[in-house]
Amino acid sequence: MAGKVKKSAAALAARRRAMARALELNAERLQRERELTDLAADFLETRELEGDVVAELEAQIAQLRAEAAERCEGLRREGAQVVAAMVGRNEGVGRIARRLGVGVGEVRELRDAAAGAREREGVRGRPVVDRVGEGGGVRAVGVADRVGFVGPVDGSGAGGGGVLGGGAAAGGDGVWA
Repeated sequence: MAGKVKKSAAALAARRRAMARALELNAERLQRERELTDLAADFLETRELEGDVVAELEAQIAQLRAEAAERCEGLRREGAQVVAAMVGRNEGVGRIARRLGVGVGEVRELRDAAAGAREREGVRGRPVVDRVGEGGGVRAVGVADRVGFVGPVDGSGAGGGGVLGGGAAAGGDGVWA
């Protein structure tokens, strides 16, 4: 029986060692799982922060785009005022377009935008100038509406006289400015 006890004791000792090793491996696996879980949490946190950074930058971009659009609109109004001043000097749309290096359609849009701004401010039509005097001096006569009526700039209702300078009948280039 002594041989059997040795085998049982050896088997028991082997089982204890195997269980200790299994517990050790389980502890290592648990530690590894904890570490991998922590690393995954770190990864997810970086993704969340990445999303926050992108959202913040997109908000800044939207703000910059709005500011740029506002500034461009102001510059476009200034350009429309320049075109209106040229129209006010009886320059034809075609000539203005050639001088500015833009299309006739764009000149008309700018002219109409300036007229729309004046209408919102309470002044109807567009400025018209009349060449008077021997020296060819230019003076503002009034504003003309779309059908050619010329009235005073001050809105008093008295006719301002003068001729719209763009029509062929008025000796212009045949294009109404």
